[in-house]
Amino acid sequence: MHTQMAGAIGDPVDITMVGAGPVGLYGMYSAGLHGLTARIFDRLTVVGGQLAALYPEKQIYDVAGFPSVTAAQLVERLSRQAGCFGHDYRLGEEMTGLVRNPDADGWWVETPRGRYATRRVLVTAGIGQFYPRRLPVPALDAAEGRGVHYVVGPLKNFEGRRVLVVGGGNSAADWALNLRDRAERVSVVHRRGDLQCHRDSARQILRPGAFDLYWRQEVVGVRMEDDRVAAAHLRDVETGEDHWVPTDDIIIAIGLVSDLGPLAHMGLALEGGEVPIQPTGETNLPGVYAAGDIATYRGKVKLIATGFGEAATAVYHAAASLR
Repeated sequence: MHTQMAGAIGDPVDITMVGAGPVGLYGMYSAGLHGLTARIFDRLTVVGGQLAALYPEKQIYDVAGFPSVTAAQLVERLSRQAGCFGHDYRLGEEMTGLVRNPDADGWWVETPRGRYATRRVLVTAGIGQFYPRRLPVPALDAAEGRGVHYVVGPLKNFEGRRVLVVGGGNSAADWALNLRDRAERVSVVHRRGDLQCHRDSARQILRPGAFDLYWRQEVVGVRMEDDRVAAAHLRDVETGEDHWVPTDDIIIAIGLVSDLGPLAHMGLALEGGEVPIQPTGETNLPGVYAAGDIATYRGKVKLIATGFGEAATAVYHAAASLR
């Protein structure tokens, strides 16, 4: 289906995915179903995006067919599914430019290696480059890696330990629930008086006796013993009252800071760091689509499952336009 474009690295493809997270992998599979040749880029050296980089052992609950599945298991199955069609993977290679090809029905995707020819583009870059949001507490910075965690490693490391989870959103709730059967005790600290997570997760956390809950509190310091965290210094955000909570580990789960990087300078219309899309998935740039967390429209619900549907829709309409 593709038209040859001179001056490109590799063979030209019908569609290029930008971002090899779950939505990008499903986009690759969808491309194969429609008989499209495809290529995928990601600055990371492995597929899976946030799931692989930040929380491979975290349980995922919002994917159809799985009451729960670890992030690593989901990525492995999506990767195996996408691999059915022998597409081209360019990992560890970030897209740095997107240039309209005036001599063909398509685009040049530019990277530090050079330019690649493609007829359509599907941006599945999630929130772009991502970093855990940090608390402005010097004592926490000093204790990172010695009981303070912004990125959670293997869950076995928390076996039989006292864990304090900071945050009230889905990420904090998920970590608390994932650790309840491993840790000796799990506590949840939140600046507000309620949770902002899925209702079922909130129901489990609020069950009497399941967790130690500290509402309207914030972590302002830590106490170290033998070069490890031994207690968290909490402060009531309303009264200013201080107290200490013994703990072995503190998990900071208050969200991610995103940076679209080069994507912010490629001519895509942006609204609050997200790309508005039409019902077909197309952006303001002809032949360029978006799906997943980077895509926005009225009424959108940010779920992995939603991203899968957006990728399938975008690939369908991209294939139709090529025909």
